[in-house]
Amino acid sequence: MKIERLDKNKHNRNHFDCGEPALNNYLKAVSGQHDKKNLSRTFVLTGKNESQIWGYYSLALCTVELDQLPEKISKKYPSALHCALIGRLAVSKAFQRQGLGESLLIDAIRKSIESSELIPTPMIIVDTKNSAKKFYMNMGFQEFPQTKNKLFMPLAVATDVLVAT
Repeated sequence: MKIERLDKNKHNRNHFDCGEPALNNYLKAVSGQHDKKNLSRTFVLTGKNESQIWGYYSLALCTVELDQLPEKISKKYPSALHCALIGRLAVSKAFQRQGLGESLLIDAIRKSIESSELIPTPMIIVDTKNSAKKFYMNMGFQEFPQTKNKLFMPLAVATDVLVAT
């Protein structure tokens, strides 16, 4: 297995199907445009056949207003936060239920921590579908108080997650 940045000349996006049309469409039609515009970066998981995408995730930056966070966290910061955002994460139907989602998430957390050494980001954010919410929460993400499908993970927790894996 290998996780690397999406390369449209190397990776075949057309055959990817995770069962969620919006996630399929993002990989096939949007990810390349976002990359060109420096809006996000997409990383793909492949096997021996490096053109076949088993799964992917995208990373970007986002802004979180302090009033969105629990008070015990928001009082630590002077203003809105710029955070790492896991915008999308999906595994092809042919490879689901094999732990690949966790491998992708761990890699996204690792890259978020690494990038925070250059551009400070105090937490990782994810907007999730109801079906995936439990997956993220089991990995240490917490709910935003007013937005139940928007989750966050402070970087200190993310570092502990990496140490535990």
